[in-house]
Amino acid sequence: MNRTMLGAACALAVNLGTVLAPNAAAQDIGLREYPCSDQFRVPWALDAWNRVNKVAFSPFGSDNIHCVSFHGMTAVYQLDPQGRKHALNPPSGFLIGAFARQLYFWDPATY
Repeated sequence: MNRTMLGAACALAVNLGTVLAPNAAAQDIGLREYPCSDQFRVPWALDAWNRVNKVAFSPFGSDNIHCVSFHGMTAVYQLDPQGRKHALNPPSGFLIGAFARQLYFWDPATY
């Protein structure tokens, strides 16, 4: 077999392998998105400061809040009445207090 025929045979094998390859299945990357409004309260609610619930400082109250978790890290966003997403962020910087991990502040920037 000469080099031209060998090259053609290799090219044919590669092309057939590509065409006949099984379809790749999407892999689960560990991203989970779920509604979580039931975990949040507005600051003036009686049960907001019980260390069980999270407190949302948002002009939209505690409605339409969604959590997105990825391997133990969680992001939170809220849908406004037009359906746009707004981040609910934990306090940044140095905030001392027992409730610091329970506080989430509405970010007017949408994403």
